[in-house]
Amino acid sequence: MTPPVRTDWPAVLLAVGAGVAAAFQVGKAPIALPFIRAELGLDLSAASWILSMLALMGAIAGGAMGSVVTRLGPRRLLPAGLALIAFGSLAGGLAPSQGFLLASRVAEGIGLTVVVIAAPALITVATSPQDRHTAFGLWACFMPFGMAVSMMAAPLLPLIGWRGLWLGMAAFLACYALLAWIRLPASTGHGGSSPSRLWHDLLRTVSSPGPVLLAVIFACYTTAYIALTGFLPTLLIERMGVTPGQAGMMTAAVAAANIVGNLATGPLLRWGVPRWVPIILANITIAASAIGIFSPATPVPLAYALCLVFSAVGGLLPGCVLGGAPPYAPDSRLVPVTLGLIMQGSNIGQVTGPVVVGAAVAWWGWSAAAPLLAGVTLTGAALTLVLRRVRLPG
Repeated sequence: MTPPVRTDWPAVLLAVGAGVAAAFQVGKAPIALPFIRAELGLDLSAASWILSMLALMGAIAGGAMGSVVTRLGPRRLLPAGLALIAFGSLAGGLAPSQGFLLASRVAEGIGLTVVVIAAPALITVATSPQDRHTAFGLWACFMPFGMAVSMMAAPLLPLIGWRGLWLGMAAFLACYALLAWIRLPASTGHGGSSPSRLWHDLLRTVSSPGPVLLAVIFACYTTAYIALTGFLPTLLIERMGVTPGQAGMMTAAVAAANIVGNLATGPLLRWGVPRWVPIILANITIAASAIGIFSPATPVPLAYALCLVFSAVGGLLPGCVLGGAPPYAPDSRLVPVTLGLIMQGSNIGQVTGPVVVGAAVAWWGWSAAAPLLAGVTLTGAALTLVLRRVRLPG
């Protein structure tokens, strides 16, 4: 598809807003988990599936879902993904048991996967080449911003309960799905690939070095980022002696700091900074910060400051990686499949990071997290040097 001469900024902002609304579902579970456990009588192991189910769906279906977006088009699937999340949140708010709640999270996870692939695919076809870096830097904010906003609802939970939060989000997402269906222009794509090409498109994408490297680099990043933000409330309570409510707000601030790096990505790339430079800078900063954060010798205020640095500078990476989908896709028609593969890598990191780091901390204490997070992000930096040498298709 020929790129537009002028960027359709209303369509871009609508797509970014869809991502933010979808990300609310990631942030709502951690703050509601104590209330869910108390009502349904869940132990921590069973409750952890409520947290990880969204990422698990993306880890399983990301690449294939990108092929579906190519087939049906982001214009159709973005509202459909939002509607599916709304249905899942409604079903979860009415769930009588853990099993029904987990089933509702499966629906939310599939819907979230659709949205986070369809929205950037829509951004690609709605932006002119000179505005694409800025648009993808803005898109990269969707997850930390959505998580931070939903975590700030924590003080309301004693009043409305976790079910009230689920039902309120269902109503909001249903309205947003309707808005997206009405307002998205037809020029943002209706797909067109035949069903017989779906697996061919997927195989062609996974056999290309650029998309695979972008996916693994993103997996390294999310392994570290989700592990830190997931365990940060516990770390703050144990090391700083803050209340759970204070820990939630401090964690939200760390998540929000990620937006600083996200927004800086567009100007850096537009000024001609090579894509690999911010990615390596982000990985090295995360590695160095992790060593300081989890060292028992680091003063507590400095450790928290390093968490903010970890998140803010690390935020340079998502925009660079997601914005790499259009140039590194085997051809322009396969941008959604490339985005699906990248998000699949992201979700694999979200699933494995907390599990591996949690097990290491349980065995050897908080200091064991430092070499794990430093090692995985330095691996991401090394893979970025490999990506630098990959020739762009065409």
